Amino acid sequence: MAKTAIISVDGHVKAARTEYREYLPRQYVERYDEQVKAAEEAELPDAGNLHPDLVPAVQWDSDLRTENLERIGVVAEVLFPNGQPFQLNPLDDHPRAASPELAEAGRQAYNRWLADFCARAPERRRGQMQTSFLDVDRAVDDVHWAKEHGLGGIMLPELTPESRAFVDPELDPIWAACQETRLPISAHGGASIPDYGPAGFAAMVTVMAENAFFSNRSLWMLISGGVFDRFPDLRVSYVETQAYLMVAALQHLDSMVNPAGDWMGFARTMNREETTERFASEYLGTNVFVGISPFSPVQIAMDDLVGKDAEGELPGVHLGVDAAMFGVDYPQFESIFERSRSEVATLVTTPGVTDADARKILFENAARVYNFDVEALQPHIDRVGFELDEVRADAAELTRTSPHTIKAPLMRSSLARATGTT
Repeated sequence: MAKTAIISVDGHVKAARTEYREYLPRQYVERYDEQVKAAEEAELPDAGNLHPDLVPAVQWDSDLRTENLERIGVVAEVLFPNGQPFQLNPLDDHPRAASPELAEAGRQAYNRWLADFCARAPERRRGQMQTSFLDVDRAVDDVHWAKEHGLGGIMLPELTPESRAFVDPELDPIWAACQETRLPISAHGGASIPDYGPAGFAAMVTVMAENAFFSNRSLWMLISGGVFDRFPDLRVSYVETQAYLMVAALQHLDSMVNPAGDWMGFARTMNREETTERFASEYLGTNVFVGISPFSPVQIAMDDLVGKDAEGELPGVHLGVDAAMFGVDYPQFESIFERSRSEVATLVTTPGVTDADARKILFENAARVYNFDVEALQPHIDRVGFELDEVRADAAELTRTSPHTIKAPLMRSSLARATGTT
C-alpha cells in the first residue's frame, strides 16, 4: 500500500541568539548586544520553550531539525516563533516586548531570519509571518512581503486594548491581501492571555481554564463579522488553541443564528440582521481549519474530532476529517515527538476512521491549506513515510503485550507568566 507521512502544522523555530543581530535594523543592534551579553553573563540557555531532551540547535539548525523530524515520519512543517529579539518572556508564543517600537524591531528580525530558514527547504516549510494589524496599510504591505519572500502564511496577532476587533470591516484590506496572495492565516494558542498575579498555583490554574477562550475568540469574531462571506477563499487555521472549546462554541453559534430561534428574534427587535450566510459550523473545512497540537485525545475527544464511529455519522457539531490537522509541536516542552507513532495509532484505530480520513488529518488537509506541493514532497514520503496498516499492526501488538497509556500534554508557554517561570 502507498505510504503516507505527517505534515506537522505546529513547529517552532528561532535563530541562534547571536545570529539575530544580522537581521535587526542597524539602530537596534547595540541595544540587542546588551541583551545578549546580559543573557550570557547570567548563563541563560539559548532556547525558548524547549524539550529537555533536545539541544537548542534544533531550533535553527536546518539539517539537524530535518533529520530529527524525518525519524518520526514528518516531511513538512508549519512554523511559528520560539523566541525573537527583545522578547520579555522567552516562553511566550506571542512575543511581547517592553515597547511597540522594540516589538516591531524584533518582528522584523525574526521574519527576515525565518525567510532565510525556510529557503533552505522551501518545499518543506511554511513559515508564518509575524505582523501587527494596528496599521492596516503596513499589515497589507507585510502580507505581500511575506509572499514575495517565500513565507507560507500570516500569524494572526493577539488582541490588545489598542487592537481593532476582528469584526471591524476596517481590517478588510488585510483579509483581501491574504486572499489575493493565497496566504492562510494561523491563529496560534496562547494569544491575548492577561497577566495574572501573584504568580503561583491559583494563577496557573486560571490561565489553564481561560486559555481556550482567549485563543479561540477570534473564531466567533471572524464568523459573525461575515469575513468569510466577503472573502470566501480566505483560510484561517486554529493551531494549539484547545480545540475542545471550538465544538461547543460552534454549536452555540449555530443555535444563536437559527432564524427561528429566540436570540434572532431579539436581535431583530434592535434592527440587528445577521451578517453571515451560513451556520457557524458550516465554515469548517472550507474557511476554518483546526490544528490539533500536540495531537492527542487529551486535546479533544476523538468522536468530537472525527464526528463518526463504526456505525456512521454522529449527531451534533464536530470538527470533522475535512478540517482537522496533525501537530507535533516540535521542539517544545510538550511536544509528542517521542510518541508521535502512538498518537498516529490512536487516530487510525479510532472506530469509523478510514484510511482516507487518516490521510486527510495527517497530511492532505495541511497540504491544501498551506499550499504544499505534494509532488515535490513525494520523494520524501517514499523515503521516510509509513503505511497505515503497519501502524495498526504495531498498535495491536502493543495492546496485546502491554496496556497503552497516553501521556497528557505538559504545561507550556502560555502558562509561563502565571507560573512565574522564566
